[in-house]
Amino acid sequence: VRSKESFAAAHIPNAINIPFGDNLPTWAGWVLPYDRPILLISDDASQVEQVVTHLLRVGFDDVQGYLEGGIGSWETSGYELSTLHTLSVHDLDKKRKSEKQLTILDVRTEKEWSDGHIEDAIHIHGGTLQDRVDEIPKGKPVVVVCGSGYRASIASSFLQREGFEDVSNVLGGMSAWKAAKLPTT
Repeated sequence: VRSKESFAAAHIPNAINIPFGDNLPTWAGWVLPYDRPILLISDDASQVEQVVTHLLRVGFDDVQGYLEGGIGSWETSGYELSTLHTLSVHDLDKKRKSEKQLTILDVRTEKEWSDGHIEDAIHIHGGTLQDRVDEIPKGKPVVVVCGSGYRASIASSFLQREGFEDVSNVLGGMSAWKAAKLPTT
C-alpha cells in the first residue's frame, strides 16, 4: 500500500501495488485474488488497521499480517527486490517516436479515453486487465498510462506479476501529458 514512487524504487517481486487511499478497496476487489492470503507492506504502520478494515469490507478475510519495518527491513535482510521503471511524459513522447516495438497501455475509463488519448495506445480499463491481459503483446516494452500514475502503478505491478519484463509507469499520466500540450487523439 506504499506510494507509486516508493513501489517503483523497490518492491518485493510479484507484489501488487495499490497505494493507500480511498480507492484501495475498489482496486483490491478488481485485482487481488480472493483465494490467496494477503501480507501488507506499508511505509506507515499506522495505516495497517485501516487497510485491513477496507479489505475486510470487500471480502478479503485472509490478511495474515504486515511487514514489520516496511520495505527497509526487507532490504536490510538481503532478500530479492524488484523495481518498476518510470517515465515522464516527455520521455514517453521521445520513446514512442523512436521505438517501433512499444506498447502504450491506457488503463483509464472509457470516458477518459474518449476525452483524448495517445495515438496508437491500447485501451483496457484497469479493472478488467486481468481478464484481458492476453491482448497485450509480450516480448516488447509496455508503457502504462492513466490519469495521474496511480492506476498505472497498479496495472504495472500486475503486468510484472504476469511475467511482463519491461514495464514502465508514466508519472503524472494523461494529466501531465495534456498539461505538456503533447498530442492526443
